[in-house]
Amino acid sequence: MAVKGDKARLYDVAFRMYAADGKSLTEIEQALGVSRQTLSQWKADTRRPSDNLDEWDRAREQKRSNVQRLRALFDRELNALEASVAGSLTAVQLDAVTKLGSLVLRAEQHEAAAALKAEAMRGTLFLDFVRDMIVFAGKHDPALLQALEDNFDDMIAWGQEKYAA
Repeated sequence: MAVKGDKARLYDVAFRMYAADGKSLTEIEQALGVSRQTLSQWKADTRRPSDNLDEWDRAREQKRSNVQRLRALFDRELNALEASVAGSLTAVQLDAVTKLGSLVLRAEQHEAAAALKAEAMRGTLFLDFVRDMIVFAGKHDPALLQALEDNFDDMIAWGQEKYAA
């Protein structure tokens, strides 16, 4: 269940996970602890009446189409290069294919770095959640606070196993 401050703290992370990482709302719900209904509302709030897509879907579509188009173009040019007669390509053509390959490599490295960052963020979010739970328990539920203290080491070990990259 969403609590006050979740949107300010988690909106950008959720948006990035959806648009850039291609995660489903269910996956984001599980990773961030924000309900699917809340995530759906955040998405819906970005849709203008005249548009077919909300900002989240538009960003995802743009990201997906640019990377896919770049890879498809590189594959097509590489196939043409392999089918050509040796020595028939000009330096300009070879340079263009090389630069295109570098762009594809950079896009793949960016995707890998984003995936690592998302995994690291999961661990941070887990620790934030534990801290918030301790604060909540301290204010509202002394028995829960005692249970957290009694099981703290096991809970942190479980969190490291589950969320650490």
